[in-house]
Amino acid sequence: MLYPKSNKYRSVYNLNGIWNFNIIDENYIPIKPLDKYQKMAVPASYNDIVAERNVRDHVGKVVYETYFSIPLMKEKIYRLRIGAASHKCDVYLNGKLIGSGINGFYPIDLLLEGLEEENRLSIVIDNRLTFQTFPTGRVVNGKQISQHDFYNFTGIHRDVLVYSMSKEYIEDIEIKTVIDGDYSKVLVNVTSNCEVSLKIKDKEGNIVSTGKPGLIAIPNHKLWSTENPYLYTLIVESQYDKYEEKFGIRKVEVKGNQFLLNDKPIYFKGFGMHEDFFIIGKGNNSAVNIRNFELLKWVNANSFRTSHYPYSEEIMNLADEYGFLVIDEVPAVGMNWWKDNFTPDRINQDSLSIHKELVRQLIARDKNHPCVVMLSVANEAGTHEEASREYFKSVINYAKTISDLPITTAEFTKYDEVCRIADMLDVICINRYYGWYTDHSDLSVVCNQMKEELQKWYSEYHKPMIVTEFGADTIEGLHACPSETFSEEFQKEYIEENCMAFDQCGFCIGEHVWNFADFKTKQGLTRVRGNRKGVFTKERQPKLAAHYLRDRWKNI
Repeated sequence: MLYPKSNKYRSVYNLNGIWNFNIIDENYIPIKPLDKYQKMAVPASYNDIVAERNVRDHVGKVVYETYFSIPLMKEKIYRLRIGAASHKCDVYLNGKLIGSGINGFYPIDLLLEGLEEENRLSIVIDNRLTFQTFPTGRVVNGKQISQHDFYNFTGIHRDVLVYSMSKEYIEDIEIKTVIDGDYSKVLVNVTSNCEVSLKIKDKEGNIVSTGKPGLIAIPNHKLWSTENPYLYTLIVESQYDKYEEKFGIRKVEVKGNQFLLNDKPIYFKGFGMHEDFFIIGKGNNSAVNIRNFELLKWVNANSFRTSHYPYSEEIMNLADEYGFLVIDEVPAVGMNWWKDNFTPDRINQDSLSIHKELVRQLIARDKNHPCVVMLSVANEAGTHEEASREYFKSVINYAKTISDLPITTAEFTKYDEVCRIADMLDVICINRYYGWYTDHSDLSVVCNQMKEELQKWYSEYHKPMIVTEFGADTIEGLHACPSETFSEEFQKEYIEENCMAFDQCGFCIGEHVWNFADFKTKQGLTRVRGNRKGVFTKERQPKLAAHYLRDRWKNI
């Protein structure tokens, strides 16, 4: 479904705010209102809000509950949209189950029937990880065990909206652009149960083209790019409904050892990132989002990967507006648990079905964003395993049937192992930490080891490469001369050594530092208040390495 927007035909009611909250047992069903509860903010994770350790670390089910009243009109239908709730959830209206969510990073859009003057909305969330949840994990003796290195935040993380529209509504819009000399052709497919007309406005508000669903030409078009993220607005309208969708005209192509945007080579400069901030956890926050993009501009980045899950719609809209290239990643992280991961009792056919559904939902949600230039179908999976080939062949082939985006994964398989899927990828992305997790603190090995591995991958597969993770934990304000690990000087020198390797490999088309900003992880001996590999602090202030990258990227 289209993202809820208000206009003369549609109304949107925001249910964000203070809800009731409680931990519940396995068999709880919200037939009656909660009689015992504490207050909780939506959108936000509850983990860093509460003051009780047992609540923060709870593994299992919780319930969120609120009441709402809206104007009701017989000629309208009403739907509920929950932007994201981690991980699985069941949604109840006035004690009746109306639908469920299968993943904690995707919107849930449900029809609301039988609305009353006052309504009770209950969302039951289960944060337990399995081999089919994505991210994968398991529960042992009541404790959450996960392989991925970010905190298992739980809560309603994005906007909760109720919206109304005509029964003869516009259900979906798909926009594809084809550049043809001085003209561009926009292919518009509309799913609707009523006849619609189309208008296209330029950024200045002028109508530049009109027509019906199908091909529409835009003369003297302006391209969307990182330097000039020019956006048009498509207006789809009938006598019953109206919807406006922004889009950009751009061409993406992988050719030889280059990635081309509008026929020009692109070098990806940026980061892996996380939705993570103090108190709110993974809760969407507009001020934090804007701060992040302002810092991305300041550091002269042009791209980021949504590691390791789809980000909020607001972030994707901002990437369109600011002109950042996005590698859109499905939440397939943690698929390298055991010596053998792809087995009937672990990552199996049920996992495959869910994985493909998550690919479908991500493409369906983000298909009209010009910022999305590549799709990553996994992060650090066990692709050295023989059984992984058929699994990922199915995922990749499915993705290619529903999208023309280049396909990649973020690989952790070593070059001296056999990567079973690299030949199926359009771009090879690797995550490497030479001099940190291996040969710790030895900067002298970093450049040569990174360069040697990149060259071996390229000589084997002849595909363009991006290093999507490299970095060193750094405590802000810790200085050392000469540098030593965890100091700001070491982080700068470490990144510098990696960049020297990239500069010597012409087929390397990008560098994404891990990470943009410090973020929370599960507690451990190597994690002091989380992963500290950010070049910005969790407060979003620059470390020394950020200034180095700003100067470097200004000249690339």
